[in-house]
Amino acid sequence: MKSTEQAITTVFDSEPDSQMHEYKLELEKICNELLKFGLTKNQAKVFIYLGKYGSRTSPEVCKALKLPRTETYNVLNDLLNLGIISSEFHHPTKYSALPMNKAILTMVNDAQENVNKLAKKELEVAQLWNKVPSFDSSLTDGKLEKFQMLQGIPRINNKLKEMIKDAKNEIKIICTEKDLSRFYYSDFLDMLGNLPIDVKLIISPTQKIPRFIQTLDRSKIRLMPTNDVDNQCFIVKDSDEVLVFLRNADQTSRNAFAFWTDTNSLISSMKKLFNYSWQNSLPLDFERFLKHHYN
Repeated sequence: MKSTEQAITTVFDSEPDSQMHEYKLELEKICNELLKFGLTKNQAKVFIYLGKYGSRTSPEVCKALKLPRTETYNVLNDLLNLGIISSEFHHPTKYSALPMNKAILTMVNDAQENVNKLAKKELEVAQLWNKVPSFDSSLTDGKLEKFQMLQGIPRINNKLKEMIKDAKNEIKIICTEKDLSRFYYSDFLDMLGNLPIDVKLIISPTQKIPRFIQTLDRSKIRLMPTNDVDNQCFIVKDSDEVLVFLRNADQTSRNAFAFWTDTNSLISSMKKLFNYSWQNSLPLDFERFLKHHYN
């Protein structure tokens, strides 16, 4: 009887004025984080319950979390298929959760394997696509200018990687110190350093330069210590693409916002702005800058 009551009354049922409520709030945070790994809310809740209450049968999970019997059975099977819980040789069958670190590693590896499979399909799907002609004559009547609104660092980073990968002649960048750090941790600076094209970078405004910049070709970098606009950031690729941050590194990763286009008039204007800024900026004297700002 005592075991049944313990299974029915859980930390998830705790009231705000109880000692268990603090733990409930922490587990809700963990539940929300597990959703980012592809679990549903009920899958995350069942995993957490098994992880904190130990081995349980399907009926015990059903009663404790107040889930429908059929859904409980389906959730347990899904978690088994994901490899983050195991079933025990016991009658009735009991289920137990993997340690959290092993469960996360399992989900990450599974997601990476799926990504690798999709990447291998890229060429195959593209070839199939190109075999079928376009049935709208307007698609071949000349280039239509396009634009995209990009929100969130993942989407923006994907577009930047496409631009860098397709660059044939030049990449021109104006960014702030914070943008520069974000580019560094996203591996963009390494990508740019390996390109056999003309790369130019203006950092504006400049008060403190991260030490990792000394690994770059200083002839490609200039500094603008003062600027009326202190959050300006844009990237021009060749003469056919431009990406402008409307909300950049001053914002959280989720709130970052950018505008991409291949409109000739805007690209030309941004290139002129870059060239003017390049002429009025200062060459990078890294040793002098370090001495002035770090000593």
